[in-house]
Amino acid sequence: MAIVTLSDALIDKGLGKAGTVIRDRRLCGLCLRIGKRVNTFMVATSVRGKQVRVNLGRWPLVTVDQARELALPILRRCRAGEYIVAPAQAQLPTLREALAEYAKAKKVKASSLARYESVLRTHFADWFDKPVLALKDSAFGNHCHKFAQSKGAALVDLGRGIVGSILKYVGAVHGLDIRSPFVKLGAAGLMPDRPQPRARKLNESGLPEWFKAVDSLPAVQRDYLRLILLTGLRKNEGGDIKRKDVDLAGGVLVIPETKGNKPHSLPITEPVREILERRCDGLEVDARLFDGLSADHVTEMAKRAGAPAFTLHDLRKLLASVGARLGIGDAILRRILGHAPKRGDVLHRHYVSLCEADIADPLTQLQITLTM
Repeated sequence: MAIVTLSDALIDKGLGKAGTVIRDRRLCGLCLRIGKRVNTFMVATSVRGKQVRVNLGRWPLVTVDQARELALPILRRCRAGEYIVAPAQAQLPTLREALAEYAKAKKVKASSLARYESVLRTHFADWFDKPVLALKDSAFGNHCHKFAQSKGAALVDLGRGIVGSILKYVGAVHGLDIRSPFVKLGAAGLMPDRPQPRARKLNESGLPEWFKAVDSLPAVQRDYLRLILLTGLRKNEGGDIKRKDVDLAGGVLVIPETKGNKPHSLPITEPVREILERRCDGLEVDARLFDGLSADHVTEMAKRAGAPAFTLHDLRKLLASVGARLGIGDAILRRILGHAPKRGDVLHRHYVSLCEADIADPLTQLQITLTM
C-alpha cells in the first residue's frame, strides 16, 4: 500500500489503477481508495484488534483538507480505544448544514442561498435541523406529498429542485442513498404540472408608448430601463454594474456576477455608449452606475408615467423575440443573453466560441430595431 502526502493536485494527476488504496503520510489512518469512476476518502485503522473502515466522501466534492478534518476526530476516538460501530453517521450534517455545504461547493449566490433557506425553513421546518438521514423516513415522503398537492406549481418546482439537489450532493459526499420523495411522487403521477413561463405583457407595438413614459422619468431610472432593453441584461446584472466594469476605450461592458456564475461581456455599441458615458461620468472605480435605484420599484414608476404594463424580464424577452424575427442565429442570441447551451449540445458548448466583436453588428441591428 503506497504512502504519499495527499493533495488535490496529486490526485488530479492520477495515483494508480482502480482498486488501489493510498495512505496519507500527514495523517496516519486517512486513505484514498481509487475506483474506476470515483475516488473515495476513508479512515482505515483498528481498535482493540478490530478493523474500522469509515467512508468520508468522494473526491473532489470532498477535498484533501476537508477529508483530514473529517478523519481527525474519528481517529482520535479510535486511538482512545473507543470502537465506533457506525462512525459515518456521526459525520452526517443536518439539512441546514447540508444546504450550507452544498451552497459552498456549488458557489451558490448569497441571494439564492437566502431564498433556498427560506423555503426549507418555512415549508420543511420539522426536518431543517434534523440529520439528513431523517429525509429517508416515510414521514418526510408524506410531507412532500402534501406540499406538492397544496402549494403553487412554481413553489413546488423550487422545493423539488432544492431537496433533490441537496440529496444528490449528500449522496455523493457522504455515500448515502436517499431518493428524493418528489421523484417517487412524479413516477406515480402525483406531482403537479411544471410551472408555465409567464406570458410577456409588453409587445413591440407598445414600445413607442413605453419609450415616451420612460423618457419622462429621472435620468437614473430612464438610463437603467433603456440599458436593460438594449442589452437584455437581467435586472440584478444591470443594477450591479460598477464603473470598473465599463471599458469605454476598449468598447467592452463586463458583468462579473451572472445567474450562471460565469462572467458575461457585451460590446459597447453606439446606442448604449451614450448611456454608459453619462452614468460613468465622475464615478470612482468601485461605484455603481445605478446606486440607490430599486429595480423592483422602477417598473412601477414607469407605469405611473404612462407606460403599458411590463416586467423587467419582458424587456429581455422582447430583445430575444425581435432578434429571432430578424433572423439572428441562436448561437449569437445565446451569446448576447448570456445563456449556456444545453448540456448535450457539444458543438456550442465546446467548439463555438464568440467574442464581443462577433456579436457587435447583430446587437446593434437589434437595438436600432427596438428604438425605431
